[in-house]
Amino acid sequence: MVNEENNAIEVCTSSAAKTVTAEFIWEAAFTSGYPVAIWRLPESDRLRLIVSENLLPGRVVPDLEKLESGFLLAPFSSSAESAVLFLEGSLILSFPVGQPAAEVPAEELDDEDFRSVLFKKAIALQENAAERALPDNTIIAKEAGGDEERFRRIVQLGAEAVRAGELFKVVLSRTREFEYSPGFSFISAFFQLEAAYASAFVSMVSLPHLQEVWLGASPELLVGISRRRHFKTVALAGTQSATDAAGAVKPKFKVLWSEKEIEEQAIVSRYIIECFKKIRLREYVETGPKSSKAGNLYHLKSDFEVDLEAVNFPELGSVMLKLLHPTSAVCGMPREEARALITSLEGYDRSLYSGYWGPVNVADETCLFVNLRTLRAKNGIMTLFAGAGITADSDPGEEWNETELKCDTLLRVIAPGAALKR
Repeated sequence: MVNEENNAIEVCTSSAAKTVTAEFIWEAAFTSGYPVAIWRLPESDRLRLIVSENLLPGRVVPDLEKLESGFLLAPFSSSAESAVLFLEGSLILSFPVGQPAAEVPAEELDDEDFRSVLFKKAIALQENAAERALPDNTIIAKEAGGDEERFRRIVQLGAEAVRAGELFKVVLSRTREFEYSPGFSFISAFFQLEAAYASAFVSMVSLPHLQEVWLGASPELLVGISRRRHFKTVALAGTQSATDAAGAVKPKFKVLWSEKEIEEQAIVSRYIIECFKKIRLREYVETGPKSSKAGNLYHLKSDFEVDLEAVNFPELGSVMLKLLHPTSAVCGMPREEARALITSLEGYDRSLYSGYWGPVNVADETCLFVNLRTLRAKNGIMTLFAGAGITADSDPGEEWNETELKCDTLLRVIAPGAALKR
C-alpha cells in the first residue's frame, strides 16, 4: 500500500512487498542520471528523498505558495526575480531516521513507468551489493600555495573598507580543494554527516546536468513555513569551537562572545527587522540572541517567528525570501555594496555556496536553508567553502582560523583518518 499525503509518499508494509533502503534508491537515481535530493531537517526523526524524472531540472521564480512539491536550489548570485533550479517531486519518499528502509508493494514493480523502473533498479543494486567493491572515501588535499596569505590580504582590504565607512560589514569566503577517488560513496558520506549533526539541515543533491553533487550541514534557516500558518527565520553570526583545548564540549553558559561577534550578529538581526518594516509587519516574535551549537561549532542566533493567520499575510514566505537573500550573514551590509566588494576581492564564483536550498511544500512544510558548511564534488575534485564576517575590528589571522574551523565541520565527519595534507 502507498499512502499519499501532501504530495509526499510514504511506502508502507505489504506482505508481497520488497524491502529497499534509501541508500539504494539514491544510487538507482544517481546512476540513472536523474536529479535526486535527500535530506533531514534539524532534530527530525524522518529522512526524505526526492527524485525528478526530468533529466534537466526546471527553473522557477520562487513564489513558494504556488509551487508544487519539490526541492529548490538558488545560487548566491540570484536576485529577487531570478529563476532558480527546481527539482520536481516525481517521487518523494519518507524514511525513519536510523532505519532508512521501506517496503515497496508488488504493484509498484509491475509496470515499466518511471517509478517502477527506479524501484526495480534499486532492488537489483541492493541484492547485488555484496559483489560491489567497497567504497573508498579517502580524500587528498590539493597543494594550494599562498591560500592563507591571499585570504589574509582580502580580509585586510575588507576591514579597511569598513573602517573607511564604505559599508558596515562584508562576508568574504575561500575554498579548499581535495581529490576524491572514483569509488567515493556520497550516500555513505551523507549518512555520516546526518548522524553527526542532529541540529543541522543535512542535505545532499545530485545535479547530473552539471555533473555536480552538493553535500552540506547548514545551521541557518532562511525561510520556514509550517502548515501555511507559521513563518520562521533566524539571524545567525559569530563562530567559535564547541570544544575546549582538552577536546571536551563547552557548556552553553561558558560560551563567551566578543564585542565584534555580538555586533556582527546584531547587524543580521537588524536587517531582518528592517525587512519587516519595509512590508509594515510589526507582529513578530524575536527570541535571542543566544548561543546555538551546530556540530563542532557554536554560533550566536536569534529566532524570528510570525503567525501568518494572525497577520493575514499568506505570501510572507515568498516576500521575505526576496528581501532576505543574500542575507547579511553571507553577504554583508549594505547588501549591494557588500556584493560588489565580494565580486572584486574573492576571485571565484560561489555558485550554490551561500545561496539557499531545501524542500518546498513537502509534508506541508517549506524549509529553505542558507547553503553553508557545504561542499561540491565535480570531476574528481571536492571543493569546500567557508566564509567569515569582516567588520572594522576583524583580525586576518582569526578570520582564517574561523574558515578552517568551518571546513573541518565537514572534513572531520566525512573523511575521518583520510590522507589530508595541510
